[in-house]
Amino acid sequence: MSISLSEYSDHNAELESLREANTRLAQQLNSVKKKTDLLVAATHQGAMDAMVSLGSIKPVPAPPKDARRKTSEAALWHLTDWQGAKVTSSYNTDVMKERVMRFCHKAAKITEIQRADHPVKHGVILFGGDMIEGVQIFPQQPYEIDQTIFGQYVTVSRLIVDVVRYALTIYDTVEVIAEWGNHGRMGSKRSVIPNSDNLDRMTYELARQLLENESRLTWKENGPDDIQRVQVGNYRALLIHGDEIGRGGFASPTTIVQHANRWRSGAYDWEFSDVYVGHYHNHSEWALANGCGAVYQTGSTESDNRYARDTMAASAVPSQRLHFVDPDKGRVTAIYRVFVDV
Repeated sequence: MSISLSEYSDHNAELESLREANTRLAQQLNSVKKKTDLLVAATHQGAMDAMVSLGSIKPVPAPPKDARRKTSEAALWHLTDWQGAKVTSSYNTDVMKERVMRFCHKAAKITEIQRADHPVKHGVILFGGDMIEGVQIFPQQPYEIDQTIFGQYVTVSRLIVDVVRYALTIYDTVEVIAEWGNHGRMGSKRSVIPNSDNLDRMTYELARQLLENESRLTWKENGPDDIQRVQVGNYRALLIHGDEIGRGGFASPTTIVQHANRWRSGAYDWEFSDVYVGHYHNHSEWALANGCGAVYQTGSTESDNRYARDTMAASAVPSQRLHFVDPDKGRVTAIYRVFVDV
């Protein structure tokens, strides 16, 4: 089958037109990619600039050496549910900062009390999740915050940095273990986004990278698991946020303890003694079936939580948790509920 010269010319013209269209599309795609890359770079740079504007991160001086040979214990800080940027009649970003640092000052004083008897050289900080408030957890939430996600991300990351640096002035070495919460969720529960793509987790990662040159700090990158392992010598515990158990993120104390007992019986393949949980904004403790371990529930720095008051008739005084651990005997030796409102 032969084609005429005019048909051949038409085919050539169509082919050339397609080539030109392909070239234009490739150029447009490259342009969009460059804009996207620039936007990503600008976002990262903006976060870093905002962080730097809050003050430079200076080297942390080590505390005086304790030469005593007596068995040393470790301090364990459970800091959780800061709800950064939440606004109530008595809570906002400035109050959060004040209360978090008040905990640090009180923890330092209590550590000195413990040191009157024995050395305390190591500190373990458990960040338990819901460090930020988010903007998509309930419909009216945007009207109950004083910073959107970008501001929460920068402010809370910097506060985490300040907490870890403060701990490094008290203890020879510090280890950080971080768990994310439900308020760090991106989108609705039905959004097709992995659970581990969590704003709490991103906040932790920024703080971790800002502190990566601290030689006395151990802070492993957060993996995708939502149950974190805590090990201090022979002491072993789990760190969870609390929304993992129960329907809709709520469970009774009985259900939480049942879960912990089942995990200890083999449902979770790692031997542990205790479980640290936040989420409920209240301070409690429940024994496990073996009589040795316990579920330790820690409060929040937030106050005047209308949702808890109106839906569950619950309220609590703002507090965080401080423990001291014997790494040889593998158990908690002292328990403090640290009030942070005054």
